[in-house]
Amino acid sequence: MYKISTISKALLTAGALSLLALLKVPIWLIYLTAPQYPEGLEMKIWHNTITGDVKIISALNHYIGMRAISEEMFPEFQYLGTIIMVVAGLCLVLALIGRWWSALGFYLVLAIADSLALYDFWRWGYDYGHNLNPEAPIIIPGMAYQPPVLGYKKLLNFEAWSLPDTGGWIVMGVTALALLIVLYEWWKNRKRKKVTSGKAVTAPATAARAAILLPLLLWQCATGPRPINYGNEACAFCKMTIMDNHFGAELVTKKGKVYVMDDANCFVQFLKKGGVEPEQVAGRYVADYIHTGTLLEAEQAVYLRSEGLKTPMASGVAAFSGLPDLEQVKAKVDGVTLNWEALTEAF
Repeated sequence: MYKISTISKALLTAGALSLLALLKVPIWLIYLTAPQYPEGLEMKIWHNTITGDVKIISALNHYIGMRAISEEMFPEFQYLGTIIMVVAGLCLVLALIGRWWSALGFYLVLAIADSLALYDFWRWGYDYGHNLNPEAPIIIPGMAYQPPVLGYKKLLNFEAWSLPDTGGWIVMGVTALALLIVLYEWWKNRKRKKVTSGKAVTAPATAARAAILLPLLLWQCATGPRPINYGNEACAFCKMTIMDNHFGAELVTKKGKVYVMDDANCFVQFLKKGGVEPEQVAGRYVADYIHTGTLLEAEQAVYLRSEGLKTPMASGVAAFSGLPDLEQVKAKVDGVTLNWEALTEAF
């Protein structure tokens, strides 16, 4: 494989060295606001500790049955520093080699490490938000409180943001830089040596496409739901084509396999009849009736059952992100409000 330019080699070397900054700066930020906390609460995650308003957040979480947040909850703190140094060292070696294949390896190392880190965070959040104390002072049947992996989520009267902090932006920046260098160096040195089906295809071109697709596939497996392909996918239970984007459901396994359903009754029956073993389920999602194209966590959504709702398989059930949206529709079609537990008992 050909050599990369001196500038590209220098940029990759600087990027590899900058990864060591993760040992000195916070990597991730959780930020919460609520009417009683207009100034906000924050929790910063470092490679070996947690800082910020941890005690206040833990005290609030106690009321809804969530465990107190402590360093002991994160065994990753024991070895994350070592992983950072190993990844930085490996990337530095690949940068100094200065070949196209080593630049590609640099990118893949970071892309895979990023994907695995996000998956680990999602896995922790799922366990933390779903395994609640049954004797908590406040219990809402069927409610779960999984924090967002990346972005925004509303949890009761709290608005939660999960965002990269300084270290997270460094990792994302270096990963993006590596991808740009791989693509630039391939474009600059492209040579068509082999013709397949009338088109020139080179090994670097094939590897470049694989480099882009691999982390996307890992992300698909790690983050849970994907958009339902209305008009082209069949319900996993009744086998009918899913057409109405106001309705639908999705089940994701821990291995990343996705099952889609067209209606609430198909979803519940699929779960009850063992379509997937309960211990293999990573997430259950339902289509938001108001905000089409949005998938909600099934346990956190609220549901309206009404004869006035024309659903694909006559369940008469629509899902909503909150009561304000539900009441808006209920005023027109009447019906009964359900939570997830009540919905699963209705079919």
